Amino acid sequence: MLASEPWLVGVRPAGEVIPGLEPDRVLHAAPPAPWDELSPLIRSGVVGAALFEGLAASREEAEQLAASGEITVGAAQDHAAMAGGVGSIPASLPVMVLEDRANGNRAFHFLMEGFGRSLVLGMYDEGVEERLAWFRDELGPALDEALVAVGGIDCRELMSEALRRGDELHNRNAAATSMFAERLADGFIRAGVPATIQERVFQLMRDNTQFFVPVPLAAAKLALDAADGVEGSSLLTACGANGGECGIRVSGLPGTWFTAPAPVPEGVLFDGFDLGDAGPACGDSLLVECYGLGATVLPAAPAFWPTVGADEALARRLTADAAQIALGEHEDYRVPLLDDRGAPIGVDVRRVVETGIRPTIDIVMVHPEPGRGVIGFGLTQPPLECFTAAVEALDAR
Repeated sequence: MLASEPWLVGVRPAGEVIPGLEPDRVLHAAPPAPWDELSPLIRSGVVGAALFEGLAASREEAEQLAASGEITVGAAQDHAAMAGGVGSIPASLPVMVLEDRANGNRAFHFLMEGFGRSLVLGMYDEGVEERLAWFRDELGPALDEALVAVGGIDCRELMSEALRRGDELHNRNAAATSMFAERLADGFIRAGVPATIQERVFQLMRDNTQFFVPVPLAAAKLALDAADGVEGSSLLTACGANGGECGIRVSGLPGTWFTAPAPVPEGVLFDGFDLGDAGPACGDSLLVECYGLGATVLPAAPAFWPTVGADEALARRLTADAAQIALGEHEDYRVPLLDDRGAPIGVDVRRVVETGIRPTIDIVMVHPEPGRGVIGFGLTQPPLECFTAAVEALDAR
């Protein structure tokens, strides 16, 4: 994990690069589940993706085709990919391509639309369709040309600096998005991308400071995939929630998910909402904290504390707790407020069970009814039952 060298090398249609993503398949946030057991939010996102892909002519038809198995679904983390939030990945949607220069592995995440009406929140309408079509036809190719022109971008170097500039690289990526834009500018010039497209791209990044978030998500996937399949290892290698179930995988039992009902986050709600409006956790981004970013290094992002209802004492405690269940520290991901300490990295499921300490995730809180969207930001933890089941299975093996 520590040796992983994530580089952003391109933006390509998902079906060209994601292993096992066939034209009639849509990927969603883990853990995997049959169609009739997926949450309404996930199903809504898959239906939107199917409509965008032209796999169905109406929502009703998409539902029927998915229920019958003619449109298949799968967990993105089982395909070297990540699906943050309620996002879905059909074959033609452009994805960021990260390559691990330590081993040649690749990981993927779709381009980030933002937290308005978007497919990342399981929504699909004419406005979402127009945006995704622009992503597919202009934005994706322009980003790919720019990245090829500059020979890729060293993500570890950029993320290390972003931590020093006030990001935690999960739900705050303002500094990282700004630095990303600086690097893209050079690539756009070298590749001769038209000025009109450049203007629209940079406006998107100004309006959406979370544009960079696919990079740390895919970087987490790369590092944890590198550590997967080690006999006897109790290292957590996958973590996600699909709005109904939350699940984890461990290195010593590759491919096996251990699940329990997804928890409901608690945090700071927008005006007009109360905790009863919050749905269960959803998204593959839970893995980011298990990679040592997000709430694990919340002291790096003081401006973000009020957003999730935290203060300095809580931020420091989250990092201290994470250190008790981690296998090491990252030499590059350092937190200035903690005397330049390295981020705790590598969650040991045995230590979780022994201590009762679970990874804490900072998360977008979403209404469980499709179309209602974001209602606040908060904190959550994967259920202890997931970790207990994983340890029992390791012992049995």
